[in-house]
Amino acid sequence: MKTNSRSLVLVKKKITPFLFLLPFLSFYVVMQLFPLFQNFRVSFTQWDMMSPDKPFVGLDNFKYLFLSDPFFWASIKATLLYIVLNVPSKIVIGLALAVALNQGLWGKTFHRTAIFLPFVINSAVVGLLFGWMLDPQSGMVNYFFKKLGLPPQQWLVDPTWTMEIVVLVTIWWSIAFNTIVYLAGLQGIPEELYDAAKIDGCTPWQSFWHVTLPGLRDTTMFVVIMQVIGSFQAFGNIWLLTHGGPVNATRVLMIHLYRIGFYFFRMGQAAAIAVIIFIIVLILTLIMLSMFRKTELKN
Repeated sequence: MKTNSRSLVLVKKKITPFLFLLPFLSFYVVMQLFPLFQNFRVSFTQWDMMSPDKPFVGLDNFKYLFLSDPFFWASIKATLLYIVLNVPSKIVIGLALAVALNQGLWGKTFHRTAIFLPFVINSAVVGLLFGWMLDPQSGMVNYFFKKLGLPPQQWLVDPTWTMEIVVLVTIWWSIAFNTIVYLAGLQGIPEELYDAAKIDGCTPWQSFWHVTLPGLRDTTMFVVIMQVIGSFQAFGNIWLLTHGGPVNATRVLMIHLYRIGFYFFRMGQAAAIAVIIFIIVLILTLIMLSMFRKTELKN
C-alpha cells in the first residue's frame, strides 16, 4: 500500500505542471497551431470562395505567384524597402531615446509618457489621422505650408516619397516599443562597468561603444528580430494611408495577400503568400540568431 501511495504521489507531481500548462496549451493549439496547419493545407488547394469545390492543386498557387502574378515581385520589393527604411531607423532612434531617458533629465516622466502615448493608439486611428493630415487638398500639413508661403505637396500621391512617409508615420507610432526594451536593457548594465571605464580614462563615446553596446547585444538581437517580423506583418496603417499605392509603391506582401484573398476571393493563393512570409521570416530569424551567436563567441 505504501508503494502504491508513493507512486501516486510521484505521478501527481509529474502531472501537476502539465495541468497548469493545459489551459495555455489548449489555447495555443486552437488559436495558433490549428490555423497554421489549415493555412498550409489551403495553400495547396484551389480555394475559391465563390465555388464549393476545393480541389488539391499541389504547388500551382506558388508557381502562379512566382511566375505569373504581376504584383508579387513588386510586393516583395516594397516589403524589403519598408524593412530597410524602417528597422535600422527604429533601432537607432529607439536606442537614442532610451539613452536620453536613462540620464537624469528634467521631466523624465513627461518625456516617457509622450514617447509611449502614441503606441497605445490603434493602428487604424493612426492611419486615419495621418491620412487626414497629409491630404493634398484639405490636409493640415499643406494648410500650414500655404501659411508659410510654401507650395503644397502631393503627400501620399507622389510615389517618389510615399514609402518614406509611411515609415515616418510608423516610427512615430511604434518607436516606444524599442525605446522601452532598450531602456530596460540599459538599466540592466552594472554601473560598476561605467565606473571602471572612467577610471581607465574612457570618454563618454568610448564608454558607449565599449560598455553600452556590448551590454545591449542580447537586447539588440531581440529588437532586430521583432522588428523584422513586425515589418513583414505590416498592414493596418499602410492600408489606411495608401491602400498599397500609389502605383503599388507601398503594396507590401500583407496588402497583396489581402487584395488577392478578399478582393478576388482566391484564398488558396492568399494562403500561399502567408506560407511564403512564414518561410522568409523563419529563415531570416535563424540567420540573425546565427550571426548574433557568432558575434558573441568572437567577443
